[in-house]
Amino acid sequence: MAKSERRKIAPSADRGAARAGEAKPRGLDRADARNAAIVFGAALVLRLVFFFLNRRNNPLFDYPIMDAKYHLEWAQGILAGDFWGDEVFFRAPFYPYLLALLYKIGGAKIGFVILCQHLMGSLSAVLVYILSRRFFAGGVSLAAGFLTALYWPLIYFEGDLLFETLFVFLTLAFLVALVAAIERRSAALLAVSGAVLGLAAITRPPILVLVPVLPFVFRLSAEGRGTAGAARRGWIRSTALVIAGALALIVPVTVRNYVVGRDFVGIASQGGVNFYIGNNPQSDGRTAIVPGTRWDWWGGYEDSIKLAETAMGRKLKPSEVSDYYFRKGMEFIVTDPAKSVSLLARKLYLFWAAGERSNNKYIYFFWHQSGMGKVPLPGFWFLGPLSLLGGVLLWPRRRELSLLYLFVVAYMLAIVAFFVNDRFRVPVVPVLAVFAGYSIVHLWKAFRGSKSALWTALPILAACAVFVNADLLRFAENKIEQDALSHYTLGNAYLNRGDTEKAIGEYEDALERYRKYKHPGFLIVSRNVEYNLGRLYWSKKSCAQAIPHLEKVGGNDQYAVLALEMLAECYTNEKRYANAIEAYGVLLRAVPQHRKAKLGLARAYRLSGDLERAGDTLQDLAASSPRPGGRGQETPEALAESDALRAEVEALRKARGGAE
Repeated sequence: MAKSERRKIAPSADRGAARAGEAKPRGLDRADARNAAIVFGAALVLRLVFFFLNRRNNPLFDYPIMDAKYHLEWAQGILAGDFWGDEVFFRAPFYPYLLALLYKIGGAKIGFVILCQHLMGSLSAVLVYILSRRFFAGGVSLAAGFLTALYWPLIYFEGDLLFETLFVFLTLAFLVALVAAIERRSAALLAVSGAVLGLAAITRPPILVLVPVLPFVFRLSAEGRGTAGAARRGWIRSTALVIAGALALIVPVTVRNYVVGRDFVGIASQGGVNFYIGNNPQSDGRTAIVPGTRWDWWGGYEDSIKLAETAMGRKLKPSEVSDYYFRKGMEFIVTDPAKSVSLLARKLYLFWAAGERSNNKYIYFFWHQSGMGKVPLPGFWFLGPLSLLGGVLLWPRRRELSLLYLFVVAYMLAIVAFFVNDRFRVPVVPVLAVFAGYSIVHLWKAFRGSKSALWTALPILAACAVFVNADLLRFAENKIEQDALSHYTLGNAYLNRGDTEKAIGEYEDALERYRKYKHPGFLIVSRNVEYNLGRLYWSKKSCAQAIPHLEKVGGNDQYAVLALEMLAECYTNEKRYANAIEAYGVLLRAVPQHRKAKLGLARAYRLSGDLERAGDTLQDLAASSPRPGGRGQETPEALAESDALRAEVEALRKARGGAE
């Protein structure tokens, strides 16, 4: 390479940078193929270890929850014949349709889908190597590839039915194709990169935030090749080709939404809701819930629609619901600028903070649950500071690296405009790995050579490390010994599997950890824990253990009714007849025609010695019984009730001395 060309790539203001990441040759050679294979192999081996450990140790592997469950049910609906659906897409559709295909090919086995996602994740590490190799020598590219291969949150998310793995792969494929198109000045490759961008957009629409920055990328690239006029014509044409390629994949989704729902929704209708979640007076910048709605997935979805329709006084289309919440979010920003700016600053910090803030389930807990928790793998605490250092060191090359810089900035702004969590941040990690890989090589070469370059870089790295990792001083989600909520989640999984003993153990563990650490989030599910434990102990006829849990259920819904049924029965079995009579009374005030409760009340009166009230209760029950031979008298439930009534009448007769 000529000296003049070297100076264009690495200005003299950053000679250390030039030495650490010298420019690549135009094409990838055999050494690159070997390095890519090494990165792929390392990534795949590590993922296979995680796959087998996770399948063995994590009961949620086959019982997805929250978003993963939603995606699986959507895919199962597609395979059951509901291919087009009958509503506007609430979420971007590409991942669920791909999931349906893989689920079908794999014989309805989640494990096959997860293996495919791990393969995709391994290929993503290779794409990072290739992307980095377009700008740097093999050492930097290897470091970037290995950082991506070893970054544990990426591996973790590949083990769940979430869109992150596919989205990361498509985003990297777009960046690689775009860089190749710019280098070769290929219109065909520009259109292909646009098509890949379109696939990424129908996986997760915020990627379209890159479209406004494309002209800057093309302009900066074209200015080095020709006159201002040529540069202007070049970037306009290039941007148009990418947009055209993307629209080829997006427009069919838009048309489908209009045909099915008679509503103009480009890809998905959740944008306004998500915007309001991250921009309202109660937002903490990370919690994914609309204020005033239920915490479960479908409950929150239904309540958010109901709240919007109640406020507007009419039924709303999905786009109108989205618009309503977008206006609400903007109203908060305009009317309370001080609080909204403070919230934005918090979200910006959360984006760069070391802690992995969970969205569906606590990532640290379930990473440890898989058996991988003690494996020393890099997380954001390691990659974040190195990537910031790389951004500083490479600033003199910002024009050449404009695509990488602008991608990080644009995607960061797209995330903080809504709310921040580990899942939403992870797609930017592979690009940050390129900057971090450069830092690693720069520090190593400075250590072996120019000590002045080392002493210049280390203070910057230290400042970045403090900035990123100060978060861990108050961060609690990585303290798995305090995590009561995740033990509740495990209890539910074991209950779904029919393993009642392990379910009881996890529920009891959840209560114990809450009593010890008082995690406020546990209050959302504490009633569920008490109910499930009470029901499980009741089913084992362990009434003495069931009663303390059933007494705490409370409420006025169907679970309250069921809990009162079991509680009253347990009181009776434990010879606490006064408590049983009181519980049955509460139950009958809530459900006056509850026949099983009347029968139980009669039994409690009889066993307590109040034979007169027992008789009155049985007479009332008999009087309200359906006439013999009437409709519904042959059902198993009706026959069982009839037998139980006769048995209780006979028991009362004997208690009265056989006089009746």
